[in-house]
Amino acid sequence: MATILIYSPDETLARRLCETLKKEKCFARHCDEKSVFSQELTAEQPPLILLDARLKWTTCRPLFQEFQKHNCPILFITADAEMSTHLRALYAGPSEVLTLPISVKALLAKISVLIGDRRPLRELSLDEKERVAMLDGRRVELTAQEFALLLALMEKPDMPVSREQLLRKAWGYQSMGETRTVDVHVQRLRKKLGGDYIETVYKCGYRLKLA
Repeated sequence: MATILIYSPDETLARRLCETLKKEKCFARHCDEKSVFSQELTAEQPPLILLDARLKWTTCRPLFQEFQKHNCPILFITADAEMSTHLRALYAGPSEVLTLPISVKALLAKISVLIGDRRPLRELSLDEKERVAMLDGRRVELTAQEFALLLALMEKPDMPVSREQLLRKAWGYQSMGETRTVDVHVQRLRKKLGGDYIETVYKCGYRLKLA
């Protein structure tokens, strides 16, 4: 696993990230925002950078220049899902975006993508106030029922959820009956989100893949 350097003005967040990553047997440390030179940058394998999007641009500019020079991948951390496209455009090297609040599974999945262990899944989140899905910061318009179905799937990400459970949660139905309502709406969701996210689980139902 690559060395992970964390640049954030939020000491609480940086400490929590360090503790989480150390539990996963990763070497991680919080760096001074003004320090762009580190012995890790010249190592054979460039470090992975976790960079808080709240850093001022005047601070980020020299950091980006140094990271680009050493081909360091950056994982941006932001509370605003709509910033994803903008953040990726700021840095010419490999990058991913992770939206707060941070899921450990999502954090590790993004890190694996950036160090070349996995093919990336685009980041999916829900804005319950606007009742839309956000896919890499892009709004995906959903009907009320599509949104309810996706919300039900997201309650247990990466876990199989039966059709009966989905009918109860998203439609309020008490029995399965003969309806194929779930299957029809899943197909519509797949068209809007892409086929990578919702996986059919044989003799059960569906699983939403987020990592």
